[in-house]
Amino acid sequence: MTPNPSDDLARRAAATPSATALVWDKGSLTYRDLDERVTAMAGRLRECDAAAGDTVTLCATPGAETVTALFGLWRAGCVAVPLHERLTPSEVDRARRIVRPTLHIDNQTLHYLNQSNPASQLRPARPLPNRLASFPNVVACILTSGSSGAPKALGFTRDAFAASVSAVASRLDLTATDRWGLCLSPGHIGGLSLVVRAAMTGASVRLWPSFDAGAVARAVVDGRVTHLAVVPVMLRSILSRLAGERVPATLRCVLVGGAAASRTLLDEAWAAGLPVATTWGMTETASQVATAPPDLARRHPGTAGRPLRGLEVRVAAAAPGTLEVRGPTLASVAIRGPGAHPEPLATDPDGWFATRDLGRIDPDGLVWIDGRADAIIVSGGLNVSPSEVERVIETLPGVTGTVVFGVPDEEWGEVVAAVVEGDPAVVDAQAVDRHCRTRLARGRCPSRIVVVDSLSRTWTGKVMRSRVSERYGRELRVPRPAAAGSGPKPGGEAGGNAQARRIT
Repeated sequence: MTPNPSDDLARRAAATPSATALVWDKGSLTYRDLDERVTAMAGRLRECDAAAGDTVTLCATPGAETVTALFGLWRAGCVAVPLHERLTPSEVDRARRIVRPTLHIDNQTLHYLNQSNPASQLRPARPLPNRLASFPNVVACILTSGSSGAPKALGFTRDAFAASVSAVASRLDLTATDRWGLCLSPGHIGGLSLVVRAAMTGASVRLWPSFDAGAVARAVVDGRVTHLAVVPVMLRSILSRLAGERVPATLRCVLVGGAAASRTLLDEAWAAGLPVATTWGMTETASQVATAPPDLARRHPGTAGRPLRGLEVRVAAAAPGTLEVRGPTLASVAIRGPGAHPEPLATDPDGWFATRDLGRIDPDGLVWIDGRADAIIVSGGLNVSPSEVERVIETLPGVTGTVVFGVPDEEWGEVVAAVVEGDPAVVDAQAVDRHCRTRLARGRCPSRIVVVDSLSRTWTGKVMRSRVSERYGRELRVPRPAAAGSGPKPGGEAGGNAQARRIT
């Protein structure tokens, strides 16, 4: 049978059977307990005709039963496809059409799987061919969030997970005494990698049925977690719930990734005493590529740190400013949508994967991320980086998020537009306009601004850029009539003539 993370769990159970593996509000499991439950689950899955090599989707509330089912699938030799528990029925259907599973497990199915004879309720409707037969070492598939387009599925080997775990453990000095708070769903690469990492390092995982900023803050203050992995919107919520409470030294690391954290948010976290580590990664690389431990992140605010051990990062020669990654954590297979055939992850002949992220590597080897290559706005011949404009806007008090993109314009080709999420008592479009004009060259200032109560986000809290630009881009194409002589200057210098309004 293909080596998979359930083998690592079995080794951990043999080495430290009494060590705590999982903790939740009403109980806990040792590694021996978890391993025994996983073996029993694998047996029940086989009773339901889940065979080695079968692809099985798992969409259930995070908890001990879900973790048991995940490792049970691996012990049965299946390819596990964990899905975010907040997916809508139509999103689950799309995911299933991408990976074409033999069996689908949800909360109701988990109930049946914990009965003595679940086979009668859970037999598949019809047998399906193994879509990943030509990739026999793949043990898990993860769907991308779709924040920049339609989601796709990416397949990983156990060795890719192991390489990632080893590199992250080395960078963050992880040990078996760590107690990770699981804030990210196992249906997200950050959550899945955390669960696998814990089994491989012997750490324990604190489970919650869903992200609860208040519960996480209490666990931090009470010293019940040593590590967290969050996205920026989660960090902001945790900060609001801490409300000035002293952060104990038991909290060793708050890993922030998934999206760029603004300098304002980082400063607030450091002021609150949170040991923030900044990181850059993606689903294609089994999570982290570069990570700055807390001390380094504080000394160099905004850096993603140095590449992890075994991973290489370079600026592409063919596309200056775009970063490429090479290393053992890369996905092995990609399925780009319903009806698409599995194919190897696209790399160049030397194994370099083009990330589409813009960035640079400084003389000290630190990686800095500047945004997405496919998002550059060209206005009157001037290249404008949306991420640069977004960072400026997010320093305005009351702003909690923003999406900057180009909209077509007959005269300038494109002009800069901004959709800003903010507190209505503090933020309005005129304030955003004034803030930008004092901090950016006029050609980089948004000439179309909309302030909204909330931005569309994925289930991980990541802003859905494509949905936001699609939602507001059409109406922002038509500028407000300008007074004679007040139009934009050559080079797209449209600052000061912003179309501004609030949409709730």
